Amino acid sequence: MKKLLLWCFTLLSALITNAQDSTVMPHKLTFNGYIKDLQTLTFDKDFSDLIAGNLIHNRINVKWKPSGKITGVAEFRTRLFWGEEVKLTPHFTSLLKNENEVIDMQKIWIENTSLILLTNVERLYFDYSNDKLSLRIGRQRINWGLTTTWNPNDIFNAYNFLDFDYEERPGVDAGKIRYLFGNSSNIEFAYSLTDKKNGSVGAVKYALNKWNYDMQLMAGWYHNQMTAGAGWAGSIKDVGFKGEAQYFFAGKDSLAHLNVALEGDYMFKKGWYLNLGILFNNRGLNKPVSNWSNLDFVLSPENLMPTKWNLIVTGAREITPLLSVNVTVLYSPGTNLTIFYPSIQYNIATNLDVNFVWQSFYAGQDHGFEAVNHRAFVRLKWNF
Repeated sequence: MKKLLLWCFTLLSALITNAQDSTVMPHKLTFNGYIKDLQTLTFDKDFSDLIAGNLIHNRINVKWKPSGKITGVAEFRTRLFWGEEVKLTPHFTSLLKNENEVIDMQKIWIENTSLILLTNVERLYFDYSNDKLSLRIGRQRINWGLTTTWNPNDIFNAYNFLDFDYEERPGVDAGKIRYLFGNSSNIEFAYSLTDKKNGSVGAVKYALNKWNYDMQLMAGWYHNQMTAGAGWAGSIKDVGFKGEAQYFFAGKDSLAHLNVALEGDYMFKKGWYLNLGILFNNRGLNKPVSNWSNLDFVLSPENLMPTKWNLIVTGAREITPLLSVNVTVLYSPGTNLTIFYPSIQYNIATNLDVNFVWQSFYAGQDHGFEAVNHRAFVRLKWNF
């Protein structure tokens, strides 16, 4: 498969060279990005033993479009962490690495017991597209998910829905080819490498529109397991209806695994948006948790949640053009895990927003629910 990636890169280079001679638009280089300041306070269950976290986060996006068919993209993410959270978290720097990236393009400028400054190349790819064919190679995000909170079909780069500060979501080092058969169907093949043993991921996806539903079928392999899945997105009258299912076949050193996500959403006349979702993870925990550390929130395509059954409800509303609110509650029957996750966003000025976010975690005990910990966030974001 490494030879296939090399072949794709050679083909893309030839297409770029040919496209330079027949430019549809003039050379164009664009820049944008943001600077964010995120302050975090973590409390224990009794709102004591407060731990402060500090993060200044910068992203710079560069896009080069030498013709109508060719696009080059480079995006850089620089983060400065300091304070108690760094000091009290073992191996803090190792937790910042994207395990889906095979090429190390991360530079640690400063690293000591209480301060870390690092830059990572988040995207670096060339894209060639014409009326039928699209070819992209490099560090990119492969978006195969259709639902909102959990995406079983997103086997290349799963994300953690609790990480609200990472809007772009993680990427992979991959090659991707898509061919359009018409306005309603296409086929796509993608292959990615990681730095793990047997860590490659490859799959083919066929997408079509039928009965006013976007549908997809996919099959391939994830690390050392064969996998197959399906997804759909449409509506039943005025209610949106989406779903995804992914099955990982048993392998020599692995068990069979099934993830299924169902989702419905509705927009009320007075502006309230409601989203209901359910995730089934057949290998997740399904009994009350006595040790909080048993719940692993380092999520992956196989482990979209550490619990077996997961129900989520989200309500959102734009109160004014400048102010919006969002309230999410997640409940996992069996473990009785509950997450309360409200947020408020206010537009202070043009391109300047402030967010207030709260996350409370509760675990079910014999005598009822007991708080595990709470996290409060204040984020200031300036787009440029």
